[in-house]
Amino acid sequence: MKVLLVSPALKTMDVYQVRARGCMPPLNLLYIAAVLARGGHEVKIIDLYAEGLSEEEFLSRARAFGPQLAGFATYTASFDMAAAGARLLKENFPGLKTVAGGIHASYLPAQCLKGGAFDCVVVGEGELTMLELADALAAKADLFAVPGLVLPKDGGAFATPRRPLIEDLAALPLPDYSLVDLSKYYLGITRAVSTAPAASVLTMRGCPYQCTFCSHHYGYGGRVRKRAPAGVVSEMKALYDNYGVREFQIEDPSFTCDPAHVREICRLIVESGMKISWNCNVRANTASEELFSSMAGAGCRRALLGVESGSQELLDRMKKGITLEAVRRTMALAKKHGMRVNAAFLLGTPGETLETARRTYEFALELDPDYVMFSVYIPSPGGELFDGLAGEGRLDLDKVYGADYITVYSEREPMVELSEVPAAQLLSLMETYTRGFYLRPSYVFKRLRTLLLPGEISRVLWGVALIFSHRFRRLADRLAGKKLDENSWTY
Repeated sequence: MKVLLVSPALKTMDVYQVRARGCMPPLNLLYIAAVLARGGHEVKIIDLYAEGLSEEEFLSRARAFGPQLAGFATYTASFDMAAAGARLLKENFPGLKTVAGGIHASYLPAQCLKGGAFDCVVVGEGELTMLELADALAAKADLFAVPGLVLPKDGGAFATPRRPLIEDLAALPLPDYSLVDLSKYYLGITRAVSTAPAASVLTMRGCPYQCTFCSHHYGYGGRVRKRAPAGVVSEMKALYDNYGVREFQIEDPSFTCDPAHVREICRLIVESGMKISWNCNVRANTASEELFSSMAGAGCRRALLGVESGSQELLDRMKKGITLEAVRRTMALAKKHGMRVNAAFLLGTPGETLETARRTYEFALELDPDYVMFSVYIPSPGGELFDGLAGEGRLDLDKVYGADYITVYSEREPMVELSEVPAAQLLSLMETYTRGFYLRPSYVFKRLRTLLLPGEISRVLWGVALIFSHRFRRLADRLAGKKLDENSWTY
């Protein structure tokens, strides 16, 4: 069977946002494609986010392939685009079956089936379910016998038995990078070290933490299943040798949750002889001299640290599992070992006040990381806060869309006001704090000293444009006669 896998575009993202975020290969689809190919199916990937194709270009690519099944990765921020793409294919390919997968579809399958864009939804890990779905369609077998699906039935949605998690990750084939053009991908401006070819790698699935604002633990039940370090490094070496990859982004949401696992990966990277740079997400509660020394020695040059707040009370309420003092130690270790850190801060969670927001900004200035990301929280499907709001009827599940967070450069998605600070004021604080941090003379001087590094001038210029991009768009809207609806900031 011919299976087309599609990574949708993000219609609200402009060039500044894409550059900030980066554009990395769709690792989820590459894993599914490898499993489908091993099962005897013919697979093609179209990455609309990376390629920016028009509708006609998308259809032309699809016609050249002639799919019988089309699978769309779904995220809350891009679900509308995924559904539009599925409808477009169904209109042009009679008999084509469409399926949605990913975190958004897994959490809100019934909502995804409404409107008729998708014939079914894959819930949870997609590799084995997609293979059995393709097999069943090819054999004209009963789809209701395939575990891990949600299908329309009697005007509603029917869930087949839930598929167990894949226990042995080594049983999966490696992602099939032959299906994408790696030259179209690049790291975000706070992640890149050079302009060398880049790729992603996963060392584990799941997250052991239960942060109330986050959905990373959803679908895995808080369970972590780790890949063997030798398998991880073997995959990196294959990309290094076969595709010229010299920079890696480790996609684990909490890469350093198991320091021994990380240290063994680092040891094997050094042993392999690869000359690479890489970035990852780090946790303040697991940072140590031994860990950061190993990471730096193996090529770690960039790290994202989720700080979230300068208020210990709010951190505890978020179930973050870290202390302000642990964050200070982590920042000191990163600086000692030459890692640039992007510190992420979250405004607007329950309990936020003007005082706690001010303390968060002051904590950011104290830490003085290389980059900051102040965001305003939007409830994320799969997170504890989202569940609570949905249970209280404060969210319309048929209209959930947008990114997980609002940043200084993103569109202003509808918000649920969860604290005493009004939505409009949170947005204003976010912009004030971001510009206040980056426009300090000491920070500007620090960045100017790095301009001779490969690609640094470009990253700095993109960063400056990014900080002011939303103001540029608002000015353009005013000049075009558009009026800003203050009420659009809340549900």
